[in-house]
Amino acid sequence: MASQFTHKKKLELLATAIRDNMPFVTASVQKFPQSEMKGRKLGAMVHMYLADPGKTYDGIIADPSEIYEVELVAYMQSKGTSVETDIWEDFNDIESFAKEVLKPRGLKLARDIEKEVIDLNVFRGMQAVVRPKVGGVSAPDFELLTEAATKLSELSVAGRLIDFQSPTIFGKIANTGLAKFLPDDIMRDVYKQRYLGEYAGASNIQQALMPVIKMSATMDTAPTLTFTAQTETVGGVTKIVGYTVGALTASSGSKTLENGAAYEVPGVFIVDESGAETNQPLVVIYHKSVTGANKGVLTFANGIEGLRVTAKGEGYHNPNVWVDPTTFDSGSATTTVTCSALLGAGKSYAVGQCRTEDALCFDSYSFSDLPSSRTENVGVDGPITLKCMAFGEGKSGVQLTRIDAPHLSTIWEPRRCVTTYVEV
Repeated sequence: MASQFTHKKKLELLATAIRDNMPFVTASVQKFPQSEMKGRKLGAMVHMYLADPGKTYDGIIADPSEIYEVELVAYMQSKGTSVETDIWEDFNDIESFAKEVLKPRGLKLARDIEKEVIDLNVFRGMQAVVRPKVGGVSAPDFELLTEAATKLSELSVAGRLIDFQSPTIFGKIANTGLAKFLPDDIMRDVYKQRYLGEYAGASNIQQALMPVIKMSATMDTAPTLTFTAQTETVGGVTKIVGYTVGALTASSGSKTLENGAAYEVPGVFIVDESGAETNQPLVVIYHKSVTGANKGVLTFANGIEGLRVTAKGEGYHNPNVWVDPTTFDSGSATTTVTCSALLGAGKSYAVGQCRTEDALCFDSYSFSDLPSSRTENVGVDGPITLKCMAFGEGKSGVQLTRIDAPHLSTIWEPRRCVTTYVEV
């Protein structure tokens, strides 16, 4: 039966159906195509580098600065689905095999990949918007969408903005004025029935897989970050040029750092991608991050985004945040800052994300053919690649059919993302 199913046209239709169930992944760019993996890949690890905008200076005397490229690492993984049938099943029920067995399994594969990509990337941002309940009732509003998009505009991010929220959250917002969502035929063609419309410069896409998180009663509301000053001496004068940052630390042994918890860091502000120091306060989000992979299965650890801290005006080491040492530094080698919780202990939140389409990198790959297998491989509709392989076992008359989807996903620039929280 595999020779029937793996006809190229049928596989194309399945890949298209899968793409339609992955709007979060559809809003992505491909940065590590299989054809360009040579020199970038080491086992499951892939490397790229963030360009350094450098420093500017006044006058005509050049003041060259060193190039400081930030290494970015991502990990390849794989998900798949498979089924066994015998020759009698294939003989009696050829057409329903593709319709009733492989198509639903392929769509389940798509949903599982989409959910994992969301869970691993929705908390990877450096700004957040929180909407608490009003009068005990969940209260998302159009201002939630406006504020999230505006935070990205303050960082002068380029590219199309996409706002992902659950149907429940968008439903509550739309009840106050559905006509405010303006149509865009091109985006409707891309995202189909999940597309709600344009508002505040962003395309609003419904995704039922957006998570709901619950903070425990012991959630830490005041964890700390420790900053260690880095100095340079020029002409006999020593000055602070930047800081290294330790791990987010719980305030006591009875408090817990929880996945998705967001904290504002006082006195620390974001540097945009051009190197300009902005007045946007830094928010750190404690989240699960990928640390490696073994045969396509990821390994994880918890932490916050990497912070590269410059002193005001110094442009130290390709920074993504800045501080003013005259008001921030304690005068000692290290400064410990108490962070302010944006979420409440014991409360639940529906999580969304506003980001640029190109903030998320998603690449899909194809395994090599195995001996004696019948295979079909096709890439359709952007990043989605499927490979179907079928193997027969002559003695028992059993056939194994499998669909594999090796892939890679990462938010490569968290400054292009804002995480939203609506108390529910």
